Parts: sequence; C-alpha cells; structure tokens
Amino acid sequence: MEAPPGLFEDDEAPSDCIAALTAIAPASLRLWKIDPDGAPDLSALMARLCDGAVREVAAIGEEHVWPGLAADVAGDIRETHYLFEHDGAVIYGVARAPRVLWPDYGPFLEMAMLSLDIGARPSLYLPLVAGAGTPELTPKPEVESPSASLERRLASVTSKAQRLIAELDIENAEALVRAIDADIYGASALMQIYEAALAQAPANARIYERALYWARAALPEPHTEVEAEQNEAAITEREAALNRIYRGD
Repeated sequence: MEAPPGLFEDDEAPSDCIAALTAIAPASLRLWKIDPDGAPDLSALMARLCDGAVREVAAIGEEHVWPGLAADVAGDIRETHYLFEHDGAVIYGVARAPRVLWPDYGPFLEMAMLSLDIGARPSLYLPLVAGAGTPELTPKPEVESPSASLERRLASVTSKAQRLIAELDIENAEALVRAIDADIYGASALMQIYEAALAQAPANARIYERALYWARAALPEPHTEVEAEQNEAAITEREAALNRIYRGD
C-alpha cells in the first residue's frame, strides 16, 4: 500500500495484522487475512463483520484493478470496512477515526487501502454480492492516480518557482505553486523549494523568512494535544535545519 502524507506504520497494531497504518491523531487502517468461512459472497461475509451500508470499490495495484467491497459505519468513531478476496482467502481492512476527524483522515485512509497490491495477480472466486458472477480482474488503466498527478504538476513548476524566488518575486512564486494545490501538498512543495532557494542564497533574509514560514505551515492542523506536540517537534527540527543554512545577520 502507498502511505499518503500524515500516515505511517502502526507499531501498536495487533500482532495478527498483515499491515497497519496510523496517524498522529487517533486514526488508523489495519488489515488482516481472514477465512471466508463458507460465506457465499463478500457481501454475506461483510454482514457478519459490520452493519454498514455496502458499496463496491476497487484497489488499483501496479498491474491490475481488483474489485472488492466497502461498508461505511456511522457513529462517534467512524469506520469503513473493506474486503478483497484472493485464492479463497480474504484481506479484511478497517479504517477508523473519530467522527469529527473523519473529513480530514477518512479520504487518506481510503486512498491507502485502495492502493492495495499483493504483488501477484489476484485469483477471484467469490462473487461480490448474492446472485452475481465471479468479479472480473481488469488491467490497470494507463491513468495517473490523483496523488501522482498532483506530485507531477507540482514538480513541473519547481524550477520556475525557485527562479522567481531567487529574483525575490515571492508573491508570484507562491501563487504558482498554490494554484496547483493550496493545501498540505502545496505547502510541502513550497517548504522544499524555499529550502533549496536558501541553499543558493544563504545570506538572503527575505528567503530565510519565507522558508521559516512554509516550514511551519507544511503540517496538518493539530486536533489533539499529542498532535500539537508532534507538530512543535517537527517545526523545531525544520527551523534548526534552516538555521544551519542561513548565513545572514
């Protein structure tokens, strides 16, 4: 699986998980390999696991599009359950986050889950729902993922943004990047661009000032005290790195 920004390996996951991601906030994605135990289709198995509304999803791997099911469960703790079958066994994923944080973390957890790739061609036997045939595995379309497209477009303006910063055309440099993404991806790109620009002009106070700004801005909004502390630690580390480059007064 691909881990979007803000998600990392979950060291506290149960030992029977085959993969697990978490965030600084109480959000997680955990995967198990389970036995369908005679379920005639994935929707019947899902009904044993949760009472959420079922929808069809697809995991896009390196070579194949792998059909599966998801079920969304409401509550103070939001959950989405995922099922993907391979060779008579089922990969079972559960994404969890508090309801108030779900709009921030839910899409990233699902993005990670739907990048699932077992490194081989999945062998499908179970229908997704009652009365359906065996789902069809299809080749991966030659289409960029949203995250890959965003990274490519940000990379395409990096050189121009660095040149504008070198000319101290700060407003246009930042507008160029933020026109592509005005959220965390764009902020992270600007942080890196300014660090590179400062390395080229280490005595420039204006570049140093904006480098500090984007080093602080390129972090997700904290929702908990622990997350705020983690952000402060990251900011301290980033500022120290910039201070090692800066040669101004």
